[in-house]
Amino acid sequence: MSDSPPEEPKSNPPQQEDPETEAVAPEEADEISQEPDNQSIRNEMTASGQEWLERKQNLDDLFADERPSAGTRDLIGRVRNRVKKGNIWLAQGDIHVDQGRAQPTATIHELTENETEDLRRTLVPTQSQAETRRLLNSERLVLLSGSAETGKATTATAALLDWCGRASWIIPHGASTPNPRDWKLESGHGYLLDLVDTPDAVDRVTTNLKRAGVNADCRMIVLVPEHISSSVAPVIEHDAPPNTRIFAKHLSVQASGARLAPDDQRLLDEELRAHSAPWQVVELAKQVAATLEASTSIEIMLNRRFHRMRAKVGEDLEKRRPTLGRCFMTSIAVLHGLPEAEISGAALALAERLDEKWRRDHSPKPVQLWEKLPLWLNYVDAEATAAGPGGGRNIRLRRPQLAAVMLRVIWEDQPTIRDSLVDWLLWLGGEGSSHTRIKVGHAVGKLATFDFALVNKRFLQVWSQSRRPRDHQLAALALEAAAEDPSMTRRVHLHLRSMIQGNDAEKAIAIRAYASSVGLSAPDQALAAFRTLVLTRGDKFHHEVAQSIAYLYRADTAHTIVNNLADWVDEGGPAGHRSAALAFGRLTALSVPTPERPHLSRLDPHPSLVTLWRNALSYEEKGRLVVPESWDLLLSEWLRYYDERPTVREITDQIFSLTDRRNAKRALLYLRLWRHHGEISEDLHHHLRQLVHRS
Repeated sequence: MSDSPPEEPKSNPPQQEDPETEAVAPEEADEISQEPDNQSIRNEMTASGQEWLERKQNLDDLFADERPSAGTRDLIGRVRNRVKKGNIWLAQGDIHVDQGRAQPTATIHELTENETEDLRRTLVPTQSQAETRRLLNSERLVLLSGSAETGKATTATAALLDWCGRASWIIPHGASTPNPRDWKLESGHGYLLDLVDTPDAVDRVTTNLKRAGVNADCRMIVLVPEHISSSVAPVIEHDAPPNTRIFAKHLSVQASGARLAPDDQRLLDEELRAHSAPWQVVELAKQVAATLEASTSIEIMLNRRFHRMRAKVGEDLEKRRPTLGRCFMTSIAVLHGLPEAEISGAALALAERLDEKWRRDHSPKPVQLWEKLPLWLNYVDAEATAAGPGGGRNIRLRRPQLAAVMLRVIWEDQPTIRDSLVDWLLWLGGEGSSHTRIKVGHAVGKLATFDFALVNKRFLQVWSQSRRPRDHQLAALALEAAAEDPSMTRRVHLHLRSMIQGNDAEKAIAIRAYASSVGLSAPDQALAAFRTLVLTRGDKFHHEVAQSIAYLYRADTAHTIVNNLADWVDEGGPAGHRSAALAFGRLTALSVPTPERPHLSRLDPHPSLVTLWRNALSYEEKGRLVVPESWDLLLSEWLRYYDERPTVREITDQIFSLTDRRNAKRALLYLRLWRHHGEISEDLHHHLRQLVHRS
């Protein structure tokens, strides 16, 4: 570039270029196609960061007490974080960090020596294990069927280890249907594949396994739902081991030589009868071992566990008079942590709904309104705390995990109020603040872990027919919360895969839902869905996709994301340029970088960064930059690291060396402006200016 630069700016600096917005009719102001207000990207990302933290805290309150510790869940369902050959291993899929190349539909993970030894030390043999092991002598492929979370994976793995001493999991990515032709199976090796969540794929996958995936020298066990038949391979019905034997075996390993007092043993026997899943029994054994080691009370430990708390909540719910007291319990189960006025008002709204519904048939007395707040708080073991000068009071549960317990009891044990509860939650989510929407969406997601089909019908389908973004947010929050239960994650993935093929509202919901642990568990799947939408649906979803990509940006996904965005620029035409610019602008403006979410300047130098910076700095629509803040972000979030970070120096020099005529003039103008205001040094100004002139 050898042309003379534009004249020096005089008294007024150049105005930031703003994207052009179309007029929107008032009645359409809340519809899908609306672009967000022209707030700055920094403000938008700060607000998003605060929302992400709020969502995380709320999910911790709803699920933390029910999450098993490492090693307690059935082997195939463990949540894992392990780097191996460029991949991050997770319970339901992998995050690939190897330059964004196409990945197979599943990953094969061999059990380590420690995992194998742990299984053998704690195994409780079953008849189905012995029968499966016997069939492996003559059958290459065996199906093991049974109810969910009854230890099928452990039984299958034990049978494979008995056969050959080595076993591997085949872990599908997200909602992918495994393709045996992608696998390289070793002779003399045992493999485990879980198809419990995809019963329709069992015949197809097992037929392909017979044809191409299993050779004569290895063995495969496929986990399938109960009561399934197959013409492809023999089916063994799984028999879960007794809880008492599982508990005794694991306790003997966790606390060798420990003896339980008769009263403690009686209490534990009662607790064991309340459990159905082996992993819950293993979790109990771990807690008992820790309690014995600390010489504390078994009874106190049990009183803090879910089933004891559930029984206590059920008793309290039976005692609550009048109706408003019960409604307050329901309101705080959903909204705990929010202002007193909001929780009390929601309780009254629910009471009025119930009163109106039942008065038609039974004509009971009206709801009693004169109740003291301290009495309500005592009902639910909550407290009101000052929110600051003039800020009123917030109501918090002293034990946040009670919220999940109360939701379960109210939903499962009070079926007569369920219709009113559904209507109330729909109203509350539609009328409340953004904080209320997070609470309501996550509460509905918690209900989905009890009955996904019913929640889908009464909530998700209703929200997916709406044109209001707030309803799409509610549905996405519900799916985010449902996926927190490891046994539901794959079902949520399958649901999102169908939504991506649905109407515009369903697409908008899926995009939002991927901005959660769902997307982090299968980022390749999320990015593939985003690519399809942004390149085929005009600019309707570009902003939502940009926000979701910003959420998915992590140290483990950074290279995959920037490479995918660069591909959109190179191959996606105007839509690819626009969507990549919007997403990259948000990546550069991430607030408070952390080791988990590193600043872009911390990445290794890569041509994708040059492509994305140049696109964000130059891509225009109707004569205006799509990301008007791009040059300001280049200065404040990139050039300030020029002297200290090699990536910044290398990428910056390429940005200013490779540019077209129009962008070169813009670059020279900004360089002069920055130098005029002392934002960059004279040496850097001269260096970058020379690069532009030589280009």
